[in-house]
Amino acid sequence: MRFVAVLLLVACVHALDNGLGLTPRLAYSTWNFFTTHVTEGDVHEIAAVLERTGLKALGFDTINIDAGSLDRDPHTGKLYPNPRCFPSGLRNLSDFLHGAGFKFGAYNDISGHTCGSGPGAGSLGHYTQDAETFALDWQVDYLKFDFCGVQMPGAPQENCTGVVGRSCGLVPVNSSEQYAAWSALSAALNRTGRPIYLDFCPHAIADGQGTESKGKLMYAPPKDWTLAQRRAIANQLLVEYDNTVDCWVCKVGDMQGMIYNIDAMLQATDLSYSGPGMWNYADMLQMCDYGKGRTPGGGMTLSEYRAHYSVWAVLASPLVLGSDLFTIEKEHPDCLALLSNKDIIKVNQDPAALPPRLVYQTPPFGSLEATTVNITTQVFARPLSGDRLAVVLLNRASDTTTIAVSWAQLGLAAGKTYSVYDVLKNQAAGSTTSPFSAVVPSHDVSFVIFAVA
Repeated sequence: MRFVAVLLLVACVHALDNGLGLTPRLAYSTWNFFTTHVTEGDVHEIAAVLERTGLKALGFDTINIDAGSLDRDPHTGKLYPNPRCFPSGLRNLSDFLHGAGFKFGAYNDISGHTCGSGPGAGSLGHYTQDAETFALDWQVDYLKFDFCGVQMPGAPQENCTGVVGRSCGLVPVNSSEQYAAWSALSAALNRTGRPIYLDFCPHAIADGQGTESKGKLMYAPPKDWTLAQRRAIANQLLVEYDNTVDCWVCKVGDMQGMIYNIDAMLQATDLSYSGPGMWNYADMLQMCDYGKGRTPGGGMTLSEYRAHYSVWAVLASPLVLGSDLFTIEKEHPDCLALLSNKDIIKVNQDPAALPPRLVYQTPPFGSLEATTVNITTQVFARPLSGDRLAVVLLNRASDTTTIAVSWAQLGLAAGKTYSVYDVLKNQAAGSTTSPFSAVVPSHDVSFVIFAVA
């Protein structure tokens, strides 16, 4: 297939020198379900459920403790965990997870603030000290760094208290100064000698292109950051207009429904930048909670969760679960089966590690009709190892529709016979010489893999 040779060239770029992120990370994060209320007992139970359900065996072997777990000693300046929630300490928890075959993840912020309402002091002014704490003291394998202390252009700089443990400064959101901060943090972590998968959350100001709201502060790398710059600092970079809530399309304060994140991935970054060592990240999956999680939203249907999981997989986003795994086996076995679909995961984890692309959408970005709520259909493709092509046909409309895609649109040669594999059903679906089409229900997908028969 002619697109494979071109896309292989994209992967041959210098990456963060930690040897990690050759494929997108599979993980569990505590934020969506627990927010700032997670305890070490919860982490033990999460590990047990990931093991029991088989999700760990499918690759979900990283557990990340998100915001609300850390504070800073005002005398020594060192980070320490909330003793009520983590009475045994994070090194003991790290040792437990490593002994059980898991990787241990932690969280902090590049500024002097952390997100969420729990305790915490960001790492600004403590990059080297905190890097040594995370890497050497706590043996962290995965590290999420947020950006909640944002210095907006023209805004007055925040005053600091002068207390050693409370470096309360803000980090500028402009491209060069922000990049310098992320680069300094990344370098401090690399100097420890411990390979840590780095999940960074930079900010950009929307330029109003496509579905972006001009002037909006969004989680995304500034668009002038080159591919080499992105790969030099992190293994994954967050891309979203706002934090995603558990709904298809809704707005709760500054947070928005799942399909807004799809448009952010297409408009606020370049999909071709994903590859070994660095991945565009569409944020944590809002899967299978049906509105029960602590993050807001009324929940989605099984078909909407299926679309969510499928699009994240084909866009090569890291797949980070945040579900209520404690009740999913009894209450939502069909959604657990969706999470456990090995073929969806294999597309995401394909060893060729090639970037995805948007084949087309209706209406196209840039047209007056193309708002997030008015886009009706999208087709995504990702080349896979073995000269195969994964394709997702997404129906965002309120009615069932037939979605068609031609061989030319997919970059496939006409006049050949292609085998069709149904990813959602885990079975072969015959072969075809004709351009492909599928009847797709509302808020659902068709997910197939083509190969020359």
